Amino acid sequence: MMLKTRLMMTLMLGLLFASQAATTNAQQAATPEMKTEANNFFQHQDWTNAAKAYEAISKLEPQNAGAWTRWGTALLSTGKYERAAEVLKHAVELNPQQFIAMYNLAGAYARLNEKAKAYEWLDKAVQAGFSNPQLMTTDEDLASLRGEARFKELVSKATANARPCSVEPLNRQFDFWVGEWNVLSTQGNQQIGTSSVQLILGDCVVFENWTGGGGLSGKSFNFYNTQKGKWQQTWVDDKGGSIELLGEYKDGKMLYTGEQTLQNVKTLHRLTFFNLPDKRVRQFWETSTDDGKTWTVAFDGTYVRK
Repeated sequence: MMLKTRLMMTLMLGLLFASQAATTNAQQAATPEMKTEANNFFQHQDWTNAAKAYEAISKLEPQNAGAWTRWGTALLSTGKYERAAEVLKHAVELNPQQFIAMYNLAGAYARLNEKAKAYEWLDKAVQAGFSNPQLMTTDEDLASLRGEARFKELVSKATANARPCSVEPLNRQFDFWVGEWNVLSTQGNQQIGTSSVQLILGDCVVFENWTGGGGLSGKSFNFYNTQKGKWQQTWVDDKGGSIELLGEYKDGKMLYTGEQTLQNVKTLHRLTFFNLPDKRVRQFWETSTDDGKTWTVAFDGTYVRK
């Protein structure tokens, strides 16, 4: 329950405060001292006293969905599964987006061996935005579901909530470049550098770390720009150079294009990454200063996995 507890401490404290703002005018509101004491019980995992404290707050503030959620969570943690389910269901009635209450409802029903209801509420939690697949796979309340195909499917959906880029096909088009590489000249087959290409920021960015044999180092950020409907590369090197290119993946290659004006000279850039069948990658960079009439090779390297 430790990981689960830490998650709920963070998320539900915010939910509690948000719910307080929407609380209707009751005859008597819970005092700040009551709420502080209840929160302390909850954070110190004193579940019995936390349940009593949040029950009192919920009765004074019957529209406070956050208080009902914490009350139900504390009941779940003390093993009062049937009562926890009743309280948590009411929390969802007060706030249909209360995915923590939905998630814990699933846990309560799983403990009661009511798998159909457990899956119903776990599915609702994920649809509402629950995004902690690690918690799902370690939560003892859901142990009876673990290993089943439907549970694994919901874990995948929660992963998609947490890291949407990781499952979006457009964002995965450039994964063929990810890896640890020695880079050889395509023509002479001599090593000209090394490159470490990683997925970062929830797998939204293909991040290159380039070290050239001639001393030039640089990094590029590659990501699918949903606003532009294009892949975008931003390159920066240790000599102060930078460039931004846009492109698309088609026919087994990523093709970036762009233009840059330095010292009143406009240069067109054409950068192609070929996804070779032997799991190598060829990077072919060309430039033109005559509006594309002629092209000069700026870089031609083949990436070979270490």
